[in-house]
Amino acid sequence: MATNRMWAADLGRWRFEETMRRLVRSLLVVCVGIAVSCGTDDRPLNLVLIGVDTLRPDHLGCYGYDRATSPNTDRLAGEGVLFENVVSQAPWTLPSFATVFTSLYPDQHGAFEVRKSLGTTFPTLGELLREEGYVTGAVINAPYLKPKFKVDRGFDTYMPPTGRIAPGTTIEALRWIDKNRDRPFFMFVHYFDPHLPYSPPAPYDTLFDPDYTGPLDRWSFDLSQFPDVKTTDFEAMRTLGPADWDHIRALYDGEIAFTDEAVGRLLEGLKERGLAKNTLIVFLSDHGEEFFEHEGFEHGHTLYDELLRVPLIFSLPGRLPEGVRVSRQVRLVDIAPTIMDLLGLRPDPDFEGVSLKSLLTGEGSVTANSGTLLPPEIAYAEATIYGRYQKSITAYPWKLIYDMVSGERRCFNLAEDPGEYNDISDVPNESLGLLETTLFKTLINISEIWFVEMAGGDTEHTFDLDVTCGVTRSGAYFSLHKMIGADGSLRNTEVSEDPQAEEATVKVENLKAREPVTLAVRLSRWDAPVRFDLRLDGQPAVEHTFIGGSLTGAPAMPFSLEGSLEGDPSHVRPGRRPDPPYFLVWLAKPEHGGDTSIELDEVTERELRSLGYIQ
Repeated sequence: MATNRMWAADLGRWRFEETMRRLVRSLLVVCVGIAVSCGTDDRPLNLVLIGVDTLRPDHLGCYGYDRATSPNTDRLAGEGVLFENVVSQAPWTLPSFATVFTSLYPDQHGAFEVRKSLGTTFPTLGELLREEGYVTGAVINAPYLKPKFKVDRGFDTYMPPTGRIAPGTTIEALRWIDKNRDRPFFMFVHYFDPHLPYSPPAPYDTLFDPDYTGPLDRWSFDLSQFPDVKTTDFEAMRTLGPADWDHIRALYDGEIAFTDEAVGRLLEGLKERGLAKNTLIVFLSDHGEEFFEHEGFEHGHTLYDELLRVPLIFSLPGRLPEGVRVSRQVRLVDIAPTIMDLLGLRPDPDFEGVSLKSLLTGEGSVTANSGTLLPPEIAYAEATIYGRYQKSITAYPWKLIYDMVSGERRCFNLAEDPGEYNDISDVPNESLGLLETTLFKTLINISEIWFVEMAGGDTEHTFDLDVTCGVTRSGAYFSLHKMIGADGSLRNTEVSEDPQAEEATVKVENLKAREPVTLAVRLSRWDAPVRFDLRLDGQPAVEHTFIGGSLTGAPAMPFSLEGSLEGDPSHVRPGRRPDPPYFLVWLAKPEHGGDTSIELDEVTERELRSLGYIQ
C-alpha cells in the first residue's frame, strides 16, 4: 500500500505539472527565442548526465530490441552519437558510478565492496566542474549512492533517496535546473526503476506480457515483500520455464518503458526551457542484468557481458553529429575525460580513461594518455560483491575472465560467441596470453603488493622462500602470486594450505638466479600480517635480507610484517639495491589506496539487504 501511495503521489504531481506546462508553452517558446537571440551559445555548456540503473543495452530499441521499451531514448540516440560496444568497470552500482565520476578503476577509487566508500585523495567530476564555476546538483535513488559512500563529493545539492520513482526524479531535476540555470550547471539524474524488484505501475506492469498466469505474479517483485520472496521462491529459479522468464523480462521491460517516459519528460523540459542547444546530454547505465544466461539472476556476481555491457549516448544538437553509431569498444572509465574535453576543460592527470571526443566528432582515432595503466582499446573490470572473486579484461573480440582464488580462467571470442558460452581457454591463443599478462600487470600496478626481490649477482645462487598468511585467523588469503622474471615475464607460484595451522603459504623452491627476479603477492586484506621465511643456498638468509627503502636488516628468520603499520620501513619502495646476493622485501602502495571501510547504519544495511546487496 505504501508503495502504491508513493506511485500515486509522484504520478499525480507529474500530471498536474504537465497541465501547467501546456498552459505556458507558448510563453516558453517566446522565451526560447529571446534567449537564443541574446547569445546563449556563448555561455559554457551545461551538462546533464542521465544514469539509468541496471539497464541492458539489448533491451533498448536503439540497440535492436524488438519491444517498444524506449521511444524517447531511441529519439535521443537519433539526435546524437550512440556507442554500440561499451564496457562497465564493475557489475554493480557503487563501484561503477564511482568510476564514472573519477575515471579510476574500483581498486583505485576504493568503493569496491559492500562496506567501502569512495576515497578522498583524487578529484571527482563534480569537484572539477565546480572549480570551473559550475553549479552542481544530483537526484539519486539508490542506497549505494547515499552521501555516506562519498559519491556526493563535488555536488552543491545532493538529493538522496526518498522513495521517489521515475516521474519524481524528473520533477526534482527540472526544479533544480529552474533554480540554477543562471549559471553553467551539471545535473546528475539517476533513475533506479529498472533495478530489482521489478514492479512497474499500471499500465506498464502488463504492457509486455498481459496474459501471464504463472506462479510469479507482479507482487512477487514488490519491494515490501521482496526480501522474503528472494530467499524462498528465487531459490527454485532453475525450475522456472520459458514463460516465467519471459514474464520476469516483461516486468523489467515495463520498468524500462516507465523510466523512458520520465527521461522523455526531462529531455522535453530542457527543450521547453531553451536549454537543449547549450546542454550536453550523456545517457548511460552503470551495469546490466542477468536473466539466467549463466545460471544466475540480477547482478554483482559475475563479469559476463550481460552485466558489463551498458548503453552510452552523447547528444549536443548542432555541435555533435546526429544519428551516428560507433562500433569501437569504449569504457565507462572514459566518460569523465570525454565530458571535460567536450566542455573545453583540461582532463585531470589522475584520470585513467581517455577522451572519446575524436570518435564523437569523427576527427580521428583515440590516443592513450601518458601514465595511464591501459591503452584505450583494453577494458578492465572487477569488483564482484558475491559469487566468485573475479577480474576480467577485454580487447575486442578477445575476453578473459580470471578467478583470483582458484586461478581458473575462462576465455571467449566475443565476435563468434557474444553470449560467452564457448570457453576457449584450452585453445592456444597468443592474444589471450597477452591479455592474461596485461591483467596481472594491471593488478600489480593498482594494488597493495608485497614484493620479494632476489638477485645473485656475478655468481648464481639458490633462493628458497615461504610467504605465509593466516587464512582463518586474519581472514586473508592470497589473491595474486606471480614470479616476475628479469625480462618482465610472469609465471605462477605454488600455494599450499595447512588446515591445522589455518595458514596459506606461497612457496618458491630451488630458484637459481643471477639477474634480479621478484615474487609479487597480494592479500585479500591489505592490513593482514604476513610472515617471510627466506633461505639463501639452503641457509637462513638473515644477513642477506633487507627491508624497504632504508634497506633495514631482517630482525630474525622467519620474520613478520604488516600492511597496516604506519611508518613501517617496509612501506617505502627501495630506491637503491644492496650488494648481491640479497633478498629485498617491501610493500608497494599505489598512489590511490588505503582503507576506505565504513560502518553502515541500521537503515542503510536493511535497505541493502532488501535489495540483495548484503546476503
